[in-house]
Amino acid sequence: MKKYFIHNAFFRLLAPPVYGVLIYLIILLINNSLLQVNELFSGNEVYMCIGLTFLSFESARVIILLLNRFLKGKYAKARLLIQLIAGTVVPTALVMLAISLYFTYVIGFSIALRDLILFGVLYGFTAVLYNLLYVSNDYQLRENTLKLTAERQQREVLEMEMDEFRNDINPDLLYESLENVISLINRRNSDAEEYIDYLASAYRYVLSNRQQELISLQAEIDAAKNIVRLLNEKYFGQIKLEISVSPTDLNLQLIPGSLPVAIESIVRNTIISKQEPLTIRCSMEDDEYLILQSKLNDRLVKHAESTTALSRLQKSYTLYSEKPLIQVKAYEENYIKLPVLRLAEEALTH
Repeated sequence: MKKYFIHNAFFRLLAPPVYGVLIYLIILLINNSLLQVNELFSGNEVYMCIGLTFLSFESARVIILLLNRFLKGKYAKARLLIQLIAGTVVPTALVMLAISLYFTYVIGFSIALRDLILFGVLYGFTAVLYNLLYVSNDYQLRENTLKLTAERQQREVLEMEMDEFRNDINPDLLYESLENVISLINRRNSDAEEYIDYLASAYRYVLSNRQQELISLQAEIDAAKNIVRLLNEKYFGQIKLEISVSPTDLNLQLIPGSLPVAIESIVRNTIISKQEPLTIRCSMEDDEYLILQSKLNDRLVKHAESTTALSRLQKSYTLYSEKPLIQVKAYEENYIKLPVLRLAEEALTH
């Protein structure tokens, strides 16, 4: 149920006394008797105004509850107009009836028509104000609900893409590695066994960490070295990975698979040959980003799968960090910046 302030117990108990006193002071001001407030403030008229305010508020509240219960669906568009009319007329009529009965049976004489109209105008305005406050509160709650729903849906989409990223078996790398294994078996069995170990380690890393949200930079570096070893078979050892990270930074956290995905994206979208080898330098920047830097030498056609994987990784980081994953090409260099994450205890120490 939406939390409207008019249903709050404190509002229902505290608002009538405050507003009732305000109504009483307005009546004194209109009747040019405000100077007598010291004499009249403790009189029964104050409590009468408080009681009338409570009657006005509660009757308007009951009408709102009834309309919320019985006017839904196809009547929703007409509900606002009906609420404004009924929520103004009924409380005002009840207040005028109550003040007439008060003067007749308590004071002992009928209320003057001028005074009755004055009460009607004041409490008619009160009823309108009460309904407008409810409408504004309802509009605010609806807007907040829409925003929360949109954020929830966006988060669900990101989580789904995150799951897809984790569960991606990278078929291109798998088939390419199997072809390399066949080639190595025909040439050197010992190298084939070593290559199979690297392949097994790479996919063991993917499968064992698919349910992990974050993983240490050290584990990511080890996985990145495996990927470079697998890819180097195709490029005849022309890929080099240079790591310049201090030991104190190895406990920083990344999303599992970040470095392998980023490195594979660089390799598959860069022209590599014996004349133009690829060196990927990995270093830290201000303890906020892990940077992969390489010489810019783009292929004419982008590798779709690796580009998609990097895009999914970029969206996944929005779940964990306000800092985005950045890919920049400038001054003949290609940069991929991965935001590093810290666990709560580690963040406090910094």
